[in-house]
Amino acid sequence: MEIISKLSLNRWIANEEEKTYIEVPFAVEGQIERIEVEYTYERSDGTAVIDIGLRSPERIVGWSGGARNSFFVGLDKATPGYLAGFIPAGEWYVLLGAYRVPEGGCRVQINLKLVHNHPRWMKGDLHMHGVHSDGSYSIADAIQSGKDRGLEFMAFTDHNNASQNLSTLAADDQLVLIPGVELTSYKGHANLLGQLDALDDFRVLTPEHATTTLQRAVDKGALVSLNHPFDPDCPWELGFDVPYDAIEVWNGPWRPLNEAAVRWWQEQLVSGRKLVAIGGSDTHRPDPYVAHGTPTTYVRAKAESKEEILRAIRQGRVVLSFNTDETFIDLSIGKAGVGDTAIVDKEKEYELVVKINGAAGDKVQLWSDRGLEQEWIVANEGIYSFPVEVDRLFYRMESSRHLTDLDLTITSCLTNPIYIQRLTVGASV
Repeated sequence: MEIISKLSLNRWIANEEEKTYIEVPFAVEGQIERIEVEYTYERSDGTAVIDIGLRSPERIVGWSGGARNSFFVGLDKATPGYLAGFIPAGEWYVLLGAYRVPEGGCRVQINLKLVHNHPRWMKGDLHMHGVHSDGSYSIADAIQSGKDRGLEFMAFTDHNNASQNLSTLAADDQLVLIPGVELTSYKGHANLLGQLDALDDFRVLTPEHATTTLQRAVDKGALVSLNHPFDPDCPWELGFDVPYDAIEVWNGPWRPLNEAAVRWWQEQLVSGRKLVAIGGSDTHRPDPYVAHGTPTTYVRAKAESKEEILRAIRQGRVVLSFNTDETFIDLSIGKAGVGDTAIVDKEKEYELVVKINGAAGDKVQLWSDRGLEQEWIVANEGIYSFPVEVDRLFYRMESSRHLTDLDLTITSCLTNPIYIQRLTVGASV
């Protein structure tokens, strides 16, 4: 749930202060992800002109002059003319520029909203290409496409290049932009996300070389995913003992290569491995079936920032849906959600709560390390609950839909697991 602190500030500006800059202080406390500012003043006769900007404890972070009545700054999003970035605690200042002040003075009303960090599901796309490799989208066109599709973050992953990341240095006001690159070799593809220049050489042809190259990316802070590992045209042939954080089980429209990836992933989970499943559209150009956000990667992040999005992915807080406004399934066992580990006592009873949105008519399946546990057709979206078997390693959900016009059954949603850990003797939850 969003937590907001609201402040209302007033500043009377006398005529004698014309052509000066005035600082109106306010306090920032705790973990803040966004500061929103709006202001008003009496300007009916056209005499008064009061400019506005913002200063952090360290520096001026933006200036609108008289062009805007409101603006915001966030961790990785900001109004044009303002710098996104870390929001430190301390004394901040709304800057007022007393450009023209009437003889009788002018009162300025400032309203502030401070949005605290809070968990929420964000939807985005982690795999795409444009004119910086073999796609047709410019950076601006890709961003607009993402906005039109209702996305909240996008990762730019052109083949073997970092130039696209240098073209997205300015923060957008609607999307969190994540730098990336797709390592594209003759032996397989992998995305390196979160760093401007994570790849120094893409010519990877042996498992040993892949290990060295991917480890350098990890050391730089990049999140590594192995892409479409069972694609018959470009499979991952460098082994699964290399450094990586996630596996792309859903690439573009639902196809047999994705089914093979999910089966392999399920085997890894059954073996006791906690491996994060992600998706990406792999969009290159406008296409009736391959589009930004198809599939949509939902990430439960604590703030609207690339750092928190990537942290949540590493934690497995990811749900995949076949489109931006389609089936979405969330899971919980007590306070544990998707990607978390529920600590259970074999002497107690627990419920797995399943929340389903937008899935009427879909076939929904509950999976564990024992295989398929439950299956039903959703008549209405809503909340379902099941008793937790404490001897399971995990629970996860899938849903599927038959597309009559194409005579094709596709996966409509797939969640990462909630893991189960039994309480050891003598310990307490």
